[in-house]
Amino acid sequence: MAARKHGAAVVDVIVPQTRQHYERLTSLAADVRADVPDSVHQMRVSARRLRSLLGSFRHAFPSEATDTSRAELRWLGSVLGKARDAEVLAARFSDLIDTQPADLVVGSVHQRLVGTQEDLYRSAHAHAVEVLDEARYAALCALLDEVTSGEHHVPPEMTLRGGLDKAHRQLRKAAKRVRALEREGDADIGPALHRVRKRAKKLRYAAEAVAVAEPSATDLGAAAKSLQTMLGDHQDGVLARGWIIDTVAQARDDDEDTFTYGLLYAIEERQSVRAVADLPRHVKAIRRAHRELDFDA
Repeated sequence: MAARKHGAAVVDVIVPQTRQHYERLTSLAADVRADVPDSVHQMRVSARRLRSLLGSFRHAFPSEATDTSRAELRWLGSVLGKARDAEVLAARFSDLIDTQPADLVVGSVHQRLVGTQEDLYRSAHAHAVEVLDEARYAALCALLDEVTSGEHHVPPEMTLRGGLDKAHRQLRKAAKRVRALEREGDADIGPALHRVRKRAKKLRYAAEAVAVAEPSATDLGAAAKSLQTMLGDHQDGVLARGWIIDTVAQARDDDEDTFTYGLLYAIEERQSVRAVADLPRHVKAIRRAHRELDFDA
């Protein structure tokens, strides 16, 4: 199918969506303060989506204020991330332990893994609530109000397709780096995989935003989301294995049986290997979805 030469404009699609993400971000603060289930995650996602769109279509927004906004959104995301990571790991460890035969779960493994993460969540959540009441967060909101106001001139040469093409190129480059490291026999490809995940997330958010006006971008967003989810689970597994190793040392010092920790570590490691093997399939699906975009502008 020949691509259409004219499509929706960045000013009519991306700028209003950044405003929506800003408004959602600020509205979620009350839920985070009240510790509403999943509110930390949702606020973090809003911050990430907003930061990503401001980067993918950066020339549609005032440059200096946008750069500052993105840096501060990264800071806010890191604050929320500490609580979110603990929340995810607590649920992950709980599910992992619950799926094992009861006679293979020995010692205080549940308290050491799940209980520790729940304690960390409560501490990180309390800190996040404090941050939301500080001047720095208020300043970020004021800056985002300005950046997303729609009053900045958008260069007419900016296109929705241009933002998608750039994000797609960055993802393919990151994926090629992983393959190169694998050929070289580099055992530590974790940082390279993490970069692929970030690039997939950037492409996903851009594609989902563009799909509001250009439906052919829907499949591209879905394919990027699938890769992001797979690598997100891989990253959670990396964190989980790290915590298991640290916890084994503590259990051993207390003369506790550490069999179950080894079992859980092996399960997490096996899942990690499968995730890496799936990478080429996901990248191929993204490349196919990108080729099927039916608009140029």
